[in-house]
Amino acid sequence: KRQDNMSNVRVEKMLDSLSFPILISLILAGSTLASTRVLYQNRTLLNRFAGQIGKNKHANRALYLTDTLLDKNGVSNSLSGKLKEIQRADLPVDFLICHSSAQAASHLHVIKPVAEFELQKYGEQTIRIPDLMEIAKIFYEGGYDRIVCSTEGPMALVSMFIQQMFNVPSYFFMHTDWIDFIKHTTDLNQYGRDRIRRLMRALYNRYDGVFVLNSEHKEWLIGHEMQLPEEKVLLTAHHTQPRDLGALRISKSSIIPNATDDTPVLFIACRISKEKGIFDLPEIVAKAQQTLPDLKIVIAGSGPALEELQAAMPEAIYLGWQSKKELASLYLSLDLFVFPSRFDTFGNVILESFVHGMPTLAYNCKGPKDIIEHHKSGFLVDSTAEMAESIETFFADKSLQHSMAQQAVLRAAQYQAEPIMQQFLSDMGLELPLMYNNQRTVA
Repeated sequence: KRQDNMSNVRVEKMLDSLSFPILISLILAGSTLASTRVLYQNRTLLNRFAGQIGKNKHANRALYLTDTLLDKNGVSNSLSGKLKEIQRADLPVDFLICHSSAQAASHLHVIKPVAEFELQKYGEQTIRIPDLMEIAKIFYEGGYDRIVCSTEGPMALVSMFIQQMFNVPSYFFMHTDWIDFIKHTTDLNQYGRDRIRRLMRALYNRYDGVFVLNSEHKEWLIGHEMQLPEEKVLLTAHHTQPRDLGALRISKSSIIPNATDDTPVLFIACRISKEKGIFDLPEIVAKAQQTLPDLKIVIAGSGPALEELQAAMPEAIYLGWQSKKELASLYLSLDLFVFPSRFDTFGNVILESFVHGMPTLAYNCKGPKDIIEHHKSGFLVDSTAEMAESIETFFADKSLQHSMAQQAVLRAAQYQAEPIMQQFLSDMGLELPLMYNNQRTVA
């Protein structure tokens, strides 16, 4: 039986679908790369000389390329938050996205795709092919002197092209553990995954720095499997966004039939896909209900495994995709966020729940273990049985619920935008605005 996953992507069909504008762009790009690189190969020497004479120094500014900014996922939410902070503080970074309908804004360039297509299983993620030469023109006319890329799609190829063309420093921001993703969503064996790992290692080694979101991922990158130099791997974090004061609490009964304010309710908001660990939920909830028979679970989100999860947990409340304001009301109104993913490199939803005073239960791995303080702002566990036990512990103690809610808010306050963005810009060698000086950095 044919497996509908990433291992069956037909590269030749993708190449056949390339339009005439793409082919022309590639020809033009190839013809200008060498000459422009020669022109800019002495940029560092010229900047040093300009600094000595006190004039004509090149701008200190980064162009940030991403394939996802307006999609409905955690990566796009975190990038949107980063862009808002850049716009608010007028930081020396501009975003560039390839999108057919988005509008340009302050610190945001938008170019139209020359082609776009979707992979069948990942239809929520449109692959957009940008015009290389248009981006090169924006880079040149904008006076940028470094490049950042945050997704391994077409923009990664563009970032390497810009790096070579203009001889500038380049950085990569890792959001996804692709080896883990491939392991959970494809039928590739260890040999196939190793081939992809080697390709990723070659890609990341092309950059001057690689930003990662958790200590475990950093250890993996500098370890024997990826072998990146330690000084090249830079630990960062997503920052919280201000609590929406317009979001109001709602009654549990407005979501769950016959519920009362005392009904114990779990909440999860994520992409409904297998790699998110959602199929641990039926076992977790069933075990916890042995002690808490009234326990309910509310699930927000959409994705390819939604129907399968509904069949496995027909008693759960499914809300579908929710806006930020709707999510804020749910965080304020329900009790405990459950996060069964072992895949996420950070877990932006954990911070979202913390901002609104909702503790989180998660596995002791990757991103969650760097954010959650065990038995303080939430629980870190190793198994479904321990998840069920933690749920029972939480709902058995009202004072614990209250203190964890308070500690969650305090933990979220440690992920403010200013120190995180200060460290991010500093790691790229960018000069910081005065308002960012003398701020604490991320531990």
